[in-house]
Amino acid sequence: MTQSTLVDSPASTTTTTSPRGRARSPLRVCMARDDYERAFDVLEHCDGAPSVVDFKETVVEALQQHFALRHVSFFAGATFHNVFGDVTPLTEGKTSNMLPEYQERWARYDVFGTPAATRQLVSSGVSSLTELASQGPLPASAEAYVRHFLAATWRMETAAALRLELPGGHLALVGMFDPKPDKLGVHELATLRLLSRQLSVICRSLPVSRSQAAVSRLSERQRQVARLVADGLSNAQIAETLSLAEDSVKKYVSRILGLTGCQSRMELALLARSCRT
Repeated sequence: MTQSTLVDSPASTTTTTSPRGRARSPLRVCMARDDYERAFDVLEHCDGAPSVVDFKETVVEALQQHFALRHVSFFAGATFHNVFGDVTPLTEGKTSNMLPEYQERWARYDVFGTPAATRQLVSSGVSSLTELASQGPLPASAEAYVRHFLAATWRMETAAALRLELPGGHLALVGMFDPKPDKLGVHELATLRLLSRQLSVICRSLPVSRSQAAVSRLSERQRQVARLVADGLSNAQIAETLSLAEDSVKKYVSRILGLTGCQSRMELALLARSCRT
């Protein structure tokens, strides 16, 4: 595993509430050995993902396996505020069935889009419904989302979001839901906060698509051919430039198309340009 060092997050905290309902300063949660082992397990599960597409799938699988969460979603977007409008999120468990109503009616009222949740997600990487409720009343629209959509319709008593940084300044919110109200306690949330930082480190350097990941695995000679295809050269011109037989260039191009999944030279050219090979 390349990400072999876990750094304790300063945001591994929980918020307590005063008798009058005001949120006190966050208190550090002392993570136990089991918490760190769980974090390592998740990182090992996700570290080999060759692209962002694969990373999404492995993150969801890891949360399901190591946190026993069945209902998980992965939304991505260019900015925090449009991530809720992702039209093709990854959904597992009941989140697949929840998605149509969510997109049609509730996305703009998502509790994790409220100012309080945004502050938590930006500062610590995780926000939970329990923590938000401890800070005071939710906005009316978010309260309706929680009461009518999550609780009444889908019987989800636990809800939390994990913020991850993606390549190009984009970001993701991983939604975690469960019928049990105590599914994610303070130790689980502290571990997720640590994972928010470490998983973001892994993901930021990944190729966005599987095709881009395939380009990164080409040999140096294959990269040279792909670059020249991107420059608009014919097979004969590539052969002359690289001092190869034209038949060899044809075989290179055919092989590169197969490795990258491209259907034409034009598609390969566009892919090679996007990867700056």
